[in-house]
Amino acid sequence: MTQDSGNRFQVFVSHKHDDHALAGTVKRSLEGLSARIECFVCGSDLSAGSDWNLEIRSRLARSHMLILLFTEPSRNWDWCLYEAGLFTSLGVAADDSVVCLHRPEGTLPSPLKNLQGVAAEAVTLQQFLSQLCRETWRVAKEWRLGALVPRVPQKKIEAACDTIIQAFVPMVVEAAPDVCKEHLIYHPCHRLVLDLGTVEKIEAGVPREAVVVEGDGATSNFTLALFNLARGRLARTWGDLVDAGGGADAAWLSELDRHFVAALHEELFSPSTSMIQLWDTWRLHRRSYRAILYRIVREGRSGMGAGASPGPLGRPLQVTIVLDPVSGTDQKSPATPQPGPETGVPQGAQ
Repeated sequence: MTQDSGNRFQVFVSHKHDDHALAGTVKRSLEGLSARIECFVCGSDLSAGSDWNLEIRSRLARSHMLILLFTEPSRNWDWCLYEAGLFTSLGVAADDSVVCLHRPEGTLPSPLKNLQGVAAEAVTLQQFLSQLCRETWRVAKEWRLGALVPRVPQKKIEAACDTIIQAFVPMVVEAAPDVCKEHLIYHPCHRLVLDLGTVEKIEAGVPREAVVVEGDGATSNFTLALFNLARGRLARTWGDLVDAGGGADAAWLSELDRHFVAALHEELFSPSTSMIQLWDTWRLHRRSYRAILYRIVREGRSGMGAGASPGPLGRPLQVTIVLDPVSGTDQKSPATPQPGPETGVPQGAQ
């Protein structure tokens, strides 16, 4: 690891864009413990007009520690995990040098289970800050200049701890307890909801002109980001997603269409085996998913009264497709996706 920062202890604060204010609080709290501590927060500390990817790699290479702010498990943490993996791969940084600061009731993301986790609560956080100041070499193996603040006052540790906790842990609002519970929900799969209400021909498969239903309980911006379609115009169609995910001739789409037709006739079908590979927001790495037909909403049937014969099947109005992530060991030979439009420069971690 190239660390040419003199006697300054360099900390890289990895965070999502929504947590930028929290990252700023952590930066100020750590730098307040010692003038020898310098924190880098992506977004606020990037030079205007700079090559952000190159500067991030340079900052990681100079850092003695990476602190990942893991706030909500239901979000996408691919970029932050990428930064953590890049940090350890750039040199000889040990696992101890990656610290995952998380909510007291939460757990570490699975890729970081073997790393140092610090809960945002008084005892654990004070212990970490005290060790950072008094036994710096224990939490950053690349640091060779002794303790940062061997005689740091305990009140200073407690004040920094309290500031971070107040910024990290959301206030519990008695008037709206369900809001706090909602924050703890984890969605392991992606959901695509398509409106078929205005589509005339549906018999051959999921129609390309079906409109993507966006918003809470439907298709999220994060799911659209897998197709590089989270920005720009609204009213995306299924055809837009198909084109971004590999085109109309892909094996996964043919299988999904067969399942859709079978479901329209209330017939059983085999589990999905074909996979689609989708990019992360910055097109740095891909992950495989199985497109699974989850639900079809139909109009009510006619002639279902007592003693009557079943009428024709109701017209499909809406279809829900689940994108189930596939682990590396389960992947076979997914098709190579077509490249899509580039996205903008990240402000922190999105």
